[in-house]
Amino acid sequence: MAGTNRNREAPSGGPAIILVEPQLGENIGTAARAMFNCGLTDLRLVKPRDGWPSDKAVAAASGADRVLDKARLYASA
Repeated sequence: MAGTNRNREAPSGGPAIILVEPQLGENIGTAARAMFNCGLTDLRLVKPRDGWPSDKAVAAASGADRVLDKARLYASA
């Protein structure tokens, strides 16, 4: 069975991923899913166009909610 195992503990550490002025919540969500699949959890958002938090980001994250819950928001780069 493929997919994200929501029962396992998310690894921590690694580099921060910074999205500067992301345009769509879906882009944030898919980035969070890719991060989680690679064991990355430090997501930083700079001026998301559609605001934050985003229901569309949560839907697109497909189980990587831990990354979105810890995301930090910044007003400028």
